[in-house]
Amino acid sequence: MKKLLFVALSVFVLSIIFSCKREQTVWDSNWQLPLLSDSLTLTNLVDDSILTVVGGNYQLSIDRELLSLKLSDFVEIPDTTINHAFAMALNGISIPPGTSFVNDIQEHDLNLGAIELKKIVVKSGGIKIKVLNPIATKTNFTVELPGVTKNGATLSQFFVAPAGTNTQPGQVDGFVDLSGYSVDLRGADIGGFNLIQSRLIVQSDPSGQSVILSNQDSMRFVFELADIQIDYARGYFGSQLISETIDKNSALLASIQSGLIDIDAATLGIRIENGLKLSAKFRLNEFKNTNHQAQTVSLTHSIIGNWQTINAATGTYASHTPSVYNMVVDGTNSNLEQFIENHGGAIGVNYDLHVNPWGNISGGWDEIWDKYPLSVQITGDLPLNIQMDNFLIQDTFALSIKNDPTKTHIKAGKIWMNATNAFPLQGAVVLQLLDNNNNLITTLTGTSIVASSLTGNLVNGLYQKDSYIVFDFPESIVDLVGTTSKCVVKLVLNTPNATQSSNTKVSIPENAFFKFKVGTKITLENRL
Repeated sequence: MKKLLFVALSVFVLSIIFSCKREQTVWDSNWQLPLLSDSLTLTNLVDDSILTVVGGNYQLSIDRELLSLKLSDFVEIPDTTINHAFAMALNGISIPPGTSFVNDIQEHDLNLGAIELKKIVVKSGGIKIKVLNPIATKTNFTVELPGVTKNGATLSQFFVAPAGTNTQPGQVDGFVDLSGYSVDLRGADIGGFNLIQSRLIVQSDPSGQSVILSNQDSMRFVFELADIQIDYARGYFGSQLISETIDKNSALLASIQSGLIDIDAATLGIRIENGLKLSAKFRLNEFKNTNHQAQTVSLTHSIIGNWQTINAATGTYASHTPSVYNMVVDGTNSNLEQFIENHGGAIGVNYDLHVNPWGNISGGWDEIWDKYPLSVQITGDLPLNIQMDNFLIQDTFALSIKNDPTKTHIKAGKIWMNATNAFPLQGAVVLQLLDNNNNLITTLTGTSIVASSLTGNLVNGLYQKDSYIVFDFPESIVDLVGTTSKCVVKLVLNTPNATQSSNTKVSIPENAFFKFKVGTKITLENRL
């Protein structure tokens, strides 16, 4: 009886337990996690090749090539197939073994348009040669290219072609590397241009039989200039006008949204070095930049819009002397400071270069070595002695945070940053969270600023200042985080003096750095 009662009570209790609805277990936990630790210097922002140090402070020294014209930009020897054929004038003539019966020279035009070349030196490439024999005996072919020489010797190739017919000629193929060969293109009378000569000498087989020649027989060879690159050219390269517009975007400058920057003592140099032995004219039509507010500043200077004469280089290959034209642009003869202070990320340059503007004044004796181009360089020196007033730099990053409130999720939190600043710049950081449609979700402002190094202490030769900044994420904001797709980071820079009474010009000291650690403190709502 007792046993039955125990079983009944057990069944009753279990039925009550399993008939009750189970409540979800929820509790909070606090976490602190490191996110990032790094140290930034000026070389992280600009190419260290343009950073120089003057008097212990940084300055930007820019040296950029705007244009370089080499021999290959003026002359291109096209792949050319040339057919040298000699038709027999007599018919039914019997010639004994070892008889030379063709000795023919021809000229061939390379069809280079307005370019009139009298001499070239080949850097690379070659000639493919094909010899075709239509007569019924083995035949000796000597192929020469008069005027094509190397170390004083004329290019000459000897071939033994098998017997053939007019419909099925005997054929031999060959190839000659032309590297280092000099090519005289003046023709047989030494007064022309773009003319290459070929000579064909044909001899019947000395050990063969007599053969009957027909006026239908055509002794010929075909040669193809293939992949010719040249080291040197002499002649007349035509009167060529080159016009070009260059548009470039600077990612760093494009990130600047607004604010003022004041600089001084900037200089810009334009250097034209002409290694070509021909005259030219250069005109810089426009040099401009456009900032984020669509404000455009064009450089003003006497060089803008006016032709500058560029003299020809002088000397030989071994004693070559380029002509050099220099123009200095600074705050005394231009609006260079306003040009730079516009901090435009969209940069545009338009120029004209006129080669041989006065025609063939050298009588066809222009010379170009591939080693010696015509180049246009832009140089600049910008001491980093600057003043910033609410100078806003902005960048946008993709950011996706999944925070499902029905599961374990972030309930609240904060992001903190410990920073040591050795730059004489003060920065305020603002974060903006955007959704997929770029609508603003919320704005987060740091609890303090990144203080300028000038308000700190001298450590190892550099003024340094520590700052601690916190971005709070209360529950009301965390609920919106799940719709975030982008984060806009805004950095507002100023250059206050040591008393922070006003902004002033400051120099960026050598080895200045910004060292920081970023972490987070979060409260998780855990759900089981």
